[in-house]
Amino acid sequence: MQMRFSTYRLFACMAVLVLAGLPRTAAAEELDFCIKLSDDLAVAECSRAIDSHQYTGRSLARLHTRRGGAYQAQGDVKRAVADYNESMRIDPTYPAAYSNRGNIWFHKGDFDRAIADYNQAIKLDPKYAVAYANRGSALGSKGELDRAIADFDQAIQLDPKDAAAYYGRGSAWSAGGKYDRAVAEYNQAIELDPKYMSAYVNRGSAWANKGEFDRAIADFDQAIQLDPKNTKAYYNRGMAWEKKRSLQTALADFKMHAQLAPSDRDGLKAVKRVSKELSAR
Repeated sequence: MQMRFSTYRLFACMAVLVLAGLPRTAAAEELDFCIKLSDDLAVAECSRAIDSHQYTGRSLARLHTRRGGAYQAQGDVKRAVADYNESMRIDPTYPAAYSNRGNIWFHKGDFDRAIADYNQAIKLDPKYAVAYANRGSALGSKGELDRAIADFDQAIQLDPKDAAAYYGRGSAWSAGGKYDRAVAEYNQAIELDPKYMSAYVNRGSAWANKGEFDRAIADFDQAIQLDPKNTKAYYNRGMAWEKKRSLQTALADFKMHAQLAPSDRDGLKAVKRVSKELSAR
């Protein structure tokens, strides 16, 4: 039976970090808080800064984009889009608003619409590394792997320390069955960010697809250490143990996966499959 190791898909990165370069004024305390606080608190502080009417032009556009990012992180997509749209109205040349709105369409699965926004962000700022990486993620999700890799190449050239860009390029190589290249990319992502949980899961999947199950298990172990509720890591580790014929250990992982993700049919099928094989012994 051919079993598929689960990976994290390509993903889009939020561009809110660019706000760290916002111009400061003598009375910019609200703006400073808006930038530095967590998403949960940023909505209130950004709203306070916007409502103060002290900011105009690019500064105001950035405030709306930052608040939009906070709304998006909270799952309030409607308000996020409204803030991104307002940012574009105030300053149509601010690229982060387009990139972040593109992420909304990306997560809705509307990749063409996302790409259109990323295109605009790149047109406004040809050195916008995040926008290239985001467009690469959207292209990869459409199966246009060569174009995706070209965008990740450009993102990495612009920002060689962007772990997410290496991760994205690795995901594209993996989607094309180039597992050695994928492992090399995930290695680089993990070197830059040793707590990059998704990179461990995807590297483990690449090892498993190469038949190197011990190395795969080691990566899934690390992913679970970083996130004990990581469903993909439990499922994939269970499959690796099953391939190694350690069925009791595999069943324990599949049961944990089923407990964490009860609606995932693949996990339930795995529990039944391994339980049946163990009962027949």
